[in-house]
Amino acid sequence: MQIIRLANYFFKSLVREKLDLFWLIIFPVILFVILMLIFPSIYEPKDVTFNLTLLSQKGTFAEIIERVFKELSKGENRIFRLSLVQNSEENLKRELEKLKARKVNLIVEIPEGFDAQMLNFFMLKGLGVSPSPPVINVYSLKYDTSSESAYLIVKNILEKLEFEFIRKAGYQLRRIESETEIVGTKSTFSYIDFIYPGIVIFVIFMTGLFGIGMDLVWLKETGILKRISVTVLPKSRFIISYIISKIYLIIIQVTLITLMAKFVYKTTIDPLSLPFIGYTALTVLCLSSLGFFLASVSKTTGSANAISQILNFPLQFLGGIYFPVTGVPWAIRWIVLINPITYLASGIRDALGIMKSPYPFYLTITVPALWIIFCLIFTIKRFRLEET
Repeated sequence: MQIIRLANYFFKSLVREKLDLFWLIIFPVILFVILMLIFPSIYEPKDVTFNLTLLSQKGTFAEIIERVFKELSKGENRIFRLSLVQNSEENLKRELEKLKARKVNLIVEIPEGFDAQMLNFFMLKGLGVSPSPPVINVYSLKYDTSSESAYLIVKNILEKLEFEFIRKAGYQLRRIESETEIVGTKSTFSYIDFIYPGIVIFVIFMTGLFGIGMDLVWLKETGILKRISVTVLPKSRFIISYIISKIYLIIIQVTLITLMAKFVYKTTIDPLSLPFIGYTALTVLCLSSLGFFLASVSKTTGSANAISQILNFPLQFLGGIYFPVTGVPWAIRWIVLINPITYLASGIRDALGIMKSPYPFYLTITVPALWIIFCLIFTIKRFRLEET
């Protein structure tokens, strides 16, 4: 078949270019190794002491709770760094701000009138009435691993230690989740599981921006595309063959990265799972269309190189490929929000259960899809104008 033969020719031509081979195949592997040498030690689990704020009240039952948390905040093997604060509306508001800023992992609030509620509860219980049980409020950060862990520890303390008699009497623990920036959903963070999809997106991005975009500009600049239009070979077949040759390259790139992730670094991700394949295919379409867009707005390889360098680093580092980008300042956050890589990286990690996406599922599909539509429509119109 003519299209496949032509695609094979393009691919063989690419393989002969040693510099392209290095940047598109060997460099991503080197980057993968460097990242795995540096970051796992940073994310390696260590002994953790949680910052806990106890908003307390005066009273017998409140003092019992205070004593328990004070005991757990002593010595080298302490569980908590305890901050004891008198409960008030102003203090609660201030501590919630600290919680959202991650200066505190958890807030335990003994509400006003807690002792009176407890005494009233036991008295009514003794009379055979079923009153509403007393409540202790626990404020945590949604999706924050440290806050989630601290909550589970506090929950077990209140249920199983000194307060077993309260639990048996109908004690109730109410949890209040404080919305904030989303960090993750796994209690044990695995950097290889986090970075593997990111590196897959990176190699596709490099192929789209430099492998497709720069190549097409060179074909335009040298007049090869114009010469093809006067031959018997339809331009559509030429473009399809060219795209297939790049798909060959992407398959090799992703396979090589996958083999390293699976057999060298022992990732738990299944590369044959439907979410992984689906988001990888969407990434190929989106970032390849970005390469066509680059080719349509660049007249020379010099201008294409300048534009690609301007796009390269902001899209990479503000797309969440290497680390979460949910807490960046508003001055650059707009780049994060319009960046298709942001939604591709968040979507694939959420679908694989690695890290909760800060964006709804539909945005992780529709934003890249809108980029595909925009880039392809712009490219087609631009090339038609150049032909007239």
